[in-house]
Amino acid sequence: MTLVGFTPTHQKTVMEQLQHDPRSKQQIKDALYAFLYDPVQVQFKNRIDLIITRNAILGGFSHRHFMYKGDLYNSESTHPPLNRNRLLPQLRADMEDYLKDVRELNNNELPYVLGFINQVLNSSNDLQDYLKILPESVHHPLRQLIDTCPCKTGKLTAERIQQIQDKNREPIDLMKRRMVINLLI
Repeated sequence: MTLVGFTPTHQKTVMEQLQHDPRSKQQIKDALYAFLYDPVQVQFKNRIDLIITRNAILGGFSHRHFMYKGDLYNSESTHPPLNRNRLLPQLRADMEDYLKDVRELNNNELPYVLGFINQVLNSSNDLQDYLKILPESVHHPLRQLIDTCPCKTGKLTAERIQQIQDKNREPIDLMKRRMVINLLI
């Protein structure tokens, strides 16, 4: 991953880039999000595809889609025909488990984690400071960036870092838990 506008021939340091290019912080945020949540998105896609496939097989449907509670779930790239399959009653428990897990992630994890990441990015313009605040389990995307740039400084005091970490214990724990869950997926 490289920051927007950064090439080895540029004279600007990445720290200058961070201070003057808001897209750089967005790229860092996107990299952290992808690192944490791409595995779970793949798992959710596989789960819904399995429910769709099982519904099509059990119902003898020719199309891989169904309607459930007013929403269309489709694993085909084409639009389903006008007569839409319904989710079979024997698969409703699996679907409810899937929807519960999606709601749990969207309502109880993502807002805290993304809020914490935003707070970290707003607290400093230095990648080294981000490494000090963020849990070690999510350092990989930042280390990739640091390895390609001359940014080796930090500005936050140890007290400020500890203050941010103490205030955000819950999202830090959620990030650590997500990394453990990703290892099990």
